[in-house]
Amino acid sequence: AIIEYLRQKDPEIVLKAVEAWWDEQEEYRRQRQVGRIAANWEALARAEGDPAIGPEDADAVLVEFFDYRCGFCKRVLGDVMALAAADSRLRIVFKEFPILGPLSVVAARASLAADRQGKWTEFHVALMSAPGALSEDRIMDIAAETGLDIAQLRVDMESEAVTAVIERNRVLANALGIGGTPAFLVKNAIVPGAASQEDLAKLVAGAREAG
Repeated sequence: AIIEYLRQKDPEIVLKAVEAWWDEQEEYRRQRQVGRIAANWEALARAEGDPAIGPEDADAVLVEFFDYRCGFCKRVLGDVMALAAADSRLRIVFKEFPILGPLSVVAARASLAADRQGKWTEFHVALMSAPGALSEDRIMDIAAETGLDIAQLRVDMESEAVTAVIERNRVLANALGIGGTPAFLVKNAIVPGAASQEDLAKLVAGAREAG
C-alpha cells in the first residue's frame, strides 16, 4: 500500500529506490564473484597444462577464458597479444573453454596438444586468425602449416592430460559464474566480453595496485 501510494504521488522515488536496490545487488554479486576468484586463484593462474605468455615471475597475471569459434575472442586477439608485447612484467594465462560445440572441443584439444610441441603461440594466433568457419580438416591443416607433428598431435589430443585441463577449466568457469567467452580475470576483478588493449591494461594496473 505504501509503495502504491508513493508510486502515485512521486514515481521518481520508487524508481530511485529500485535502482539503488539493483545497484546493491550487482555490487553484492560482484564481491561474491571476486571472492570466488581469489579462492581459486592458484588454479586460475598457476595450474599445470594451461598455455601462457610472459615470465613465470611476473608481477601481474591476466587470465582469459576463450573458445576458438567465438567471434569476440577472435576480435580481441590483437589486443591481447599487443598487451603481452607491451608489458614485459605481465603473464597471460589462456584457459581453453570450448562451449560452442564439438568443433570447439577439437580446436581446444589441438591447441593444448600443440603446446606440448612448443608451438602453442604460433598455432593459437593462426587458429584465431583463420577466416571462415573451422572444420576438423581446417584445424589439422593449420596445425601442419604451423609445423606441428600431426601424428603426435592426434595422440596428444586424446590424452588424459588434455582432457583433464579442459574439464578443470569447465569446473572453474562454473564455480565463477562464467558462461560465455571471452572472459578476462585478474585476482581482484573480472571483465566479461570483448575488451580493448586499453581496458585490459587498466584491469592489470588495478590488480597491481591492489597487490
